[in-house]
Amino acid sequence: MILFHNINGELVDANKARIMVHDLGLLRGYGIFDFFPVRDGKALFEEDYFNRFYRSADLMNLEVPVSRADLSERVRDLSVKNGITSGYVKLVLTGGNAIDGFTPGINNLYILQHPDIPQVADQYENGVILLFQRYLKDQPQIKTLNYSNALVHRHILQANNALDILYHDGRYIRETSRANFFIVDQENQIHTSLDYVLSGITRKHVISVIKAAGLIVQEAPLPIHRILNAAECFITSTTKGILPVIRIGTFQIGDGKAGEVSKALQKKYMAYCEVLVQKASNTIR
Repeated sequence: MILFHNINGELVDANKARIMVHDLGLLRGYGIFDFFPVRDGKALFEEDYFNRFYRSADLMNLEVPVSRADLSERVRDLSVKNGITSGYVKLVLTGGNAIDGFTPGINNLYILQHPDIPQVADQYENGVILLFQRYLKDQPQIKTLNYSNALVHRHILQANNALDILYHDGRYIRETSRANFFIVDQENQIHTSLDYVLSGITRKHVISVIKAAGLIVQEAPLPIHRILNAAECFITSTTKGILPVIRIGTFQIGDGKAGEVSKALQKKYMAYCEVLVQKASNTIR
């Protein structure tokens, strides 16, 4: 049970946590966020997530009002107060409160605790479905608050038993609304898009796992036609790790089953994370 959140440096009862009606994150969508796991009392990949959070802030002309050390301390303190050893933390930074509805004020920083998100075993064993859409994110390298396109189409996803939307620009595959995308070709070489995608933290570490497994991974523009000859596909994200994809729209991937390479890499990735958790120096006390 989540008892507290941190609102602009103050611990607040989770049931009483509020934002101002003039917050530019609410009024104009002017803000960023990031989301990372806490495992066995340790913040996993904290440095990577903080780097991205501060970079997103710079690109959005926002200022994180605390140092990285102070932010790390606030995250640890919040997890201790909530008694969380396995869960998630969401950082949200907005343009502040604007009485005129437009002019930024002192930026608001919200640190929100989330409970653990159980993995759905069937998805890893049998794979998931994606839908295709021609769409380009406005600022793909920034973790903005704008996920409206995916939310607008949620009923279509539900009607097709699909997990997410895979974006493309008519020629090249980009990413899904919430995950990076990979193709495994017939030679077991792995391909992922390099341009106009979010620099996923899970993506980064999965690439390390792929290389450690002795497989070749290529980061380059990913033409749509590569899907036609794909043996497997998978997506990567903070909450999902590596998740096999068996169909995109009406097009079946490979034999229509969760690929063995994808499933093997997921096991290796989970083991990789466990090792890092044990080695992490930022134990929550």
